Amino acid sequence: MKLKNKVAIVTGGTLGIGEAIAKEYAKEGAKVIILGRNNERGNCICKDINTTSCINAEYFQVDFNDSQAITKTMEAINKKYPKIDILVNNAGIATVGTVESLEEEQWDNIFRINVKAVYLMCKQIIPIMRKNGSGSIINIASSAGIVGAWGLHAYSATKGAVIQLTKSMAAEYAKENIRVNALCPGATATPLMDNIDQEFIKMIPMKRMAKPIEIAKGAVFLASEDSSFITGSNLVIDGGFTAI
Repeated sequence: MKLKNKVAIVTGGTLGIGEAIAKEYAKEGAKVIILGRNNERGNCICKDINTTSCINAEYFQVDFNDSQAITKTMEAINKKYPKIDILVNNAGIATVGTVESLEEEQWDNIFRINVKAVYLMCKQIIPIMRKNGSGSIINIASSAGIVGAWGLHAYSATKGAVIQLTKSMAAEYAKENIRVNALCPGATATPLMDNIDQEFIKMIPMKRMAKPIEIAKGAVFLASEDSSFITGSNLVIDGGFTAI
C-alpha cells in the first residue's frame, strides 16, 4: 500500500472527485479525515470506508466560507492527530457566468471558497508539516485554470490562481521537504457535470469524460513516494483537452 500509516485530510470529500480520493487513499492504507458541509454524506462515506477497508476514517463538518471555522477545525484535528502527512484541497464550487453576467457577490463567493479557503488550509497545515519534517499538499485546480473556459470566467480565474499559488508555495517550502503540487482534472463524470453539453465532450480527444477514480489515482501518485522529486507541478488529467 502506497500510503500506509499516512494521515490525509481531504476537503470537499463528500462528493465526486473528493469522495473518490478519500476512498482511494483509504485503500492505499491512509487514515482519512474528510472535511465538508454535508453531515449525512460525510458520515456515510466514512462508514463505507471503515467497512470496506478497515481504516478508521473520520468526518468533520466545516463551512469553507468561514475563516474561523476552518481554523478551529484544523486545531481540533491537529490536537487529535499531531502528524498530518497529506492535505488535498479539493473543496470548491463552479459558478456559471461571464464578467458581464456575474454579480459581484458571486465573484467574491467563488474566490472565498476556491482560493481563500486553500490559503487558509495551507496556512494551518504548513507549521504542522514543518514540525513533522515532511508533507505533501495537493491543490485541486482544473484544466480551466490552464486554458480559457466559456461561461466560467470566475471559476477559470480561481483555478489559475490556485495553480500560481501552488508554484509559489512549492518554491518556498521545498527546502523543508514539503511538496506542493496541483492536480488539474478536465471534465469528470460527477453529479456537477450531469448537464454538460455533449458538444463539449466531442472536443475532448479521448471523446469522454474522466471517471472520478482516474483523478483519484493521480492524487495517490502525488501523495506517495512515487512522486518524491516532484513539486510545483501541474498534473493534468483531461483526456488531451489542453493539448489541442
